Amino acid sequence: MAQATLQNQRKIISNDRVIIRNQRKILGNQTRLNELLRNQGKILRNQKAIIRNQKKILADHARMLSRHSAAPRR
Repeated sequence: MAQATLQNQRKIISNDRVIIRNQRKILGNQTRLNELLRNQGKILRNQKAIIRNQKKILADHARMLSRHSAAPRR
């Protein structure tokens, strides 16, 4: 009976070590996840700026085309 108790305690200790190791991995992953989320936020802001700039370029082209077509022909 004492041998079984000792084996059970060893299993518990072994399981606790696995749990602690997994918790450390989870914490590391959460830290990396925060960094990734910050980077994704920056990417989204940059993409919005790109789209705004593209809209401005398209509007400029449209104005240039309308001026060109409205100019008197010789």
